[in-house]
Amino acid sequence: EEPSVSRKALMNMAAHAAPTRWIVTGLELERGLVLSKEASLHATREALVHTNMPGHVFVIPQFASTRDDTRANAGKEEDVFLTERHLFSSVGADLLPMIREKQTMSSNLEEFDCMKCSGSKLDAVEDKDDDESGLGGGESFGDDEEEEASPDEEEEDDGQQRRRLTELSSFEKSAEVQLEDLWWNLSVVQVYGTAGGFNSKVKTSLSTVSKAEDHIEVAMITLLDRSKDHEQYLRHFDKSPILMIDRNGPRKGMMTLDLAAEVEEFRGRKCYNLLRLAQLAVLGYNINVLPGVFAASYPKTRSAVCKKENTQRCDCELESEATIKQLLIDEVKRPGKIAVLMNELESNVDQ
Repeated sequence: EEPSVSRKALMNMAAHAAPTRWIVTGLELERGLVLSKEASLHATREALVHTNMPGHVFVIPQFASTRDDTRANAGKEEDVFLTERHLFSSVGADLLPMIREKQTMSSNLEEFDCMKCSGSKLDAVEDKDDDESGLGGGESFGDDEEEEASPDEEEEDDGQQRRRLTELSSFEKSAEVQLEDLWWNLSVVQVYGTAGGFNSKVKTSLSTVSKAEDHIEVAMITLLDRSKDHEQYLRHFDKSPILMIDRNGPRKGMMTLDLAAEVEEFRGRKCYNLLRLAQLAVLGYNINVLPGVFAASYPKTRSAVCKKENTQRCDCELESEATIKQLLIDEVKRPGKIAVLMNELESNVDQ
């Protein structure tokens, strides 16, 4: 089987071709995802607000909807979907509860994929160790003394890891859940104009938001701490993060697309999709959310991009596990090397 074209390489090419300072990247059109109606408005607003504050990355959450349209005239015309690309009129009262309570909107995109991953182990038996969470300790993936498992054992362990990494302990939330919580709270304020606009359970004080941002950045940075659980979380995260990225880094001379590009060698739908965001956090970028903006797929958008094949390969498409391991080690070390280099350059300038 010939390797697929690297999606990450295409993302890098598109980002370099964009003529603007801010770029939005990561939208998986092949999953039927479309951006919400007000995406351009809110993105432009944030770009203007941060004109003199470089080094920001805004995460746009993504969901899968179980129904197509909430409008009264939905379905009356055959071409209603073609003429109205944005199926919901706004990020308003009708939609926010659906996202928050997961009534018709789900964060689990894989559940709605028409092309399932071949050899998927999402229904594997749960790991009995309840003490470990998706962001908990483990062995170093750089440990060469680890005994090599058989292919069958590796496949089963891989499935159990993915199952456990989707679960959250009562003390620790995954970075994705923290981002979604912060996005929802800030979106309610933006839509209703007050934190009490939706059931008065929104936490958006300055100190609360600041703490949430700090926790998110710490969660992203710790994904590169060389523990086995974190490496598995990075490797099998099944979404391509949708990011609004500033080309200008947080320090003078830092150019985002040169210092923190997608790793093109990591081909495959589930192959270290979170790595770039984690690297940006290590490099000192401010990781935040874009309130009021989301991406979602709907039954019609998903059926429009479905192929005849029922399964697809999703894991990393590299020649060997040894190659993957060495490439990951190099990428984990790279942000630290860049930080040291930037410190030396700044010290030389000051002298």
